[in-house]
Amino acid sequence: MYEKTVFCVMGLPLSGKTTVCEILSKELGIHYIDIDDGPAKCVKPREEEPYRTPESTSTERKRMNAAYIILHSAVGVNLQMGWPCIVSATYSRKSSLKFLRDAVERQGGYLKIILCHFNDTNEEIVRRLNIRLREGEPGGCRSVKHYLSDKERFEMPETPFLEINTSQYGPSEAVNKIKSYI
Repeated sequence: MYEKTVFCVMGLPLSGKTTVCEILSKELGIHYIDIDDGPAKCVKPREEEPYRTPESTSTERKRMNAAYIILHSAVGVNLQMGWPCIVSATYSRKSSLKFLRDAVERQGGYLKIILCHFNDTNEEIVRRLNIRLREGEPGGCRSVKHYLSDKERFEMPETPFLEINTSQYGPSEAVNKIKSYI
């Protein structure tokens, strides 16, 4: 039904992308690729605090650029096989999203974008970080500084997308909204 379709669930760290993707994947019967749970593990390991110095920040950006290259290669292979997939990544830069769009277009695929966000008060950022750290979730963001760095450089997508506020909707309700969008 969704042959050659890529569903991109994007947004800032801690916005609920992974949770939404897990449910969406099960309900649609389509696998998903989380940049932190796969492609980012195929490149140089992340430093404990990647934003502590300008040099470590530069290294982290290169590391994540390599992870995006791997992610988009995986998207291309899935589309070559005619398989739909769900990808989950921050896509903080328009250039990264364009890179995905180009990978999808080269294979004659279709791209649907879902932007997750949340009411990111200081208290909510810390609450979500603590849950992630306590539960050992795979996400790359491990500090308020990392979150704020991504937020500072985040660029909204230029193409049509569905916006989901995960502070307003629970995961199941968010997935129902996504299913009606796609």
